[in-house]
Amino acid sequence: MFDLQDLAYLSRAGFTLNEEEKTVLKSSMEIKLVEEKLKDMALWGKILGIQKDYYIAQGWQGDDMFQRKYYYSLDMVNWLQLANVSYNELVLINTIHGRFYGDPAYEYPLGKEKGLQRATSYLLHKRLAGVVALISHESEIVPRGAYFRDASHNLKVNPSFLGLDCADLPDLGSYFHFRPGFNVNTKSFLERANRFDLSIDVLEPISKDEPRGAWAVQTEDGAKVAVLRSVLWPGYSFFHSLKPAKWGGFYFGTGQRNVSLGYML
Repeated sequence: MFDLQDLAYLSRAGFTLNEEEKTVLKSSMEIKLVEEKLKDMALWGKILGIQKDYYIAQGWQGDDMFQRKYYYSLDMVNWLQLANVSYNELVLINTIHGRFYGDPAYEYPLGKEKGLQRATSYLLHKRLAGVVALISHESEIVPRGAYFRDASHNLKVNPSFLGLDCADLPDLGSYFHFRPGFNVNTKSFLERANRFDLSIDVLEPISKDEPRGAWAVQTEDGAKVAVLRSVLWPGYSFFHSLKPAKWGGFYFGTGQRNVSLGYML
């Protein structure tokens, strides 16, 4: 999730949009939000292609924060919804490591796969949807305390969240994966006894990610701003500032997983 007004924070990670991009994207997403009857819509990222780049946006219709729709645009004006991808399709998509081409009709040759009688190919829009899903699942993060579960166990934005404490900014345990499926019962007794709040510790901390070293964090502006980068998915960056209390994440890269991460650490 990312607000175009906070672009200056992510420029610290080497990402930027020019004035034309910001103006056109803001206008076209406002139109798409009304057309699709969405509750909210935000820019997710930009995947760099060989011929053209893909702008990715995400939208919500209901109160379920994880029931999101994803859209892509090649011209910043027209947005097309990305298809849903099954688990088996994600496994297949994860075997493609080349750059995105930039042509929605391009098919990736996969060669002979186990259980297949002939060579197969995969449409780009399916791979695009799969890569967006993988990056969101493995890299999208939020600060601890930014969300809570209400009495009905629904995830909600925490209106009383005023930002992390300064000492917690560089601590990976202060940032959570923004994804469903976390089971609080997997926490040990010691973890529950040490800095645990049942109302806000409802997501999985990135400090548990394997292999260790999958995240790089640095503080700036006199330790008032933290910038985190995913080493697993180079191009995903996240910021959290104390004054004003703001945070957001964005992907700006080629859509390629760092398959050498295990050898780098």
